[in-house]
Amino acid sequence: MLGQLFAVAGEEIKFSYVYLKHQIGSTQQSRAKVLVNGSPKSGTTWMLKMIASLPGYEEIGNYYGDLQKYHTTEAGHVIHGHDAYSPELKNILLAEGIKVILMLRDPRDQLVSRMFHVKRSTNHVWNERMKAMENDEALMLCIEGREKLPGMYDMIALAQSWLNGNAEALVVRYEDLLADTVPHFNTVLEYLGIRNNQGLAEVIVERNRFARLSMGKRIWQNQRKPGQEDAKSHFRKGIVGDWRNYLKPEHIQRFKELCGQQLIELGYEQDLDWS
Repeated sequence: MLGQLFAVAGEEIKFSYVYLKHQIGSTQQSRAKVLVNGSPKSGTTWMLKMIASLPGYEEIGNYYGDLQKYHTTEAGHVIHGHDAYSPELKNILLAEGIKVILMLRDPRDQLVSRMFHVKRSTNHVWNERMKAMENDEALMLCIEGREKLPGMYDMIALAQSWLNGNAEALVVRYEDLLADTVPHFNTVLEYLGIRNNQGLAEVIVERNRFARLSMGKRIWQNQRKPGQEDAKSHFRKGIVGDWRNYLKPEHIQRFKELCGQQLIELGYEQDLDWS
């Protein structure tokens, strides 16, 4: 445990050094306005925290569909969005010069993560009812959807609205980001116009890795590795393909019936012959 505390302290010292060095060397660079968007549990929170760790950037929350709030966005603001693409939103983003990072994730992993999220989130309208359900029943509910609980068809359609609308956005797949985080985050920095970023991506990725985010501010706790589950944490497991551990044949059949074609269109399967 003491070794972990020293390691975290060392990481913070290194981060502070690189952060200050970049801040001094980039005084002439303008800060972007950023929207990190995607359907819930697609990796938006992870990306948001990494961008908000940049010098001069700060997380300002979610506008929850209130498009007029986009007009209040200032340089360095990082918005957390779950908004569908529309002509009105397109015009606002262009007028305000807001750069968009669109997160995509395998909808089957997204499904499992969302089920646990609803069971954990006391402010969700379905929390109490879903907590009383077995996981199998709760998963089917999340696939099909109910009032105030979008089904997977609508969850995927939100992401597709951006892709089919040819939105001006940098598309980042959660799976690619997880597999090779630093190069993909470097691409994000370039998209935001951040130059002279030697070492910046590395320290930000390290500071926002799964083990650190899963601890939160409780740095005295043992760090969890990706794959070690904590159903009570927003950063529950942090792996790809976890859906295979939870989806039963009946879930897979219903998923294919409702949104199997969408899964193919997103590039996560080539046909409906998967299980």
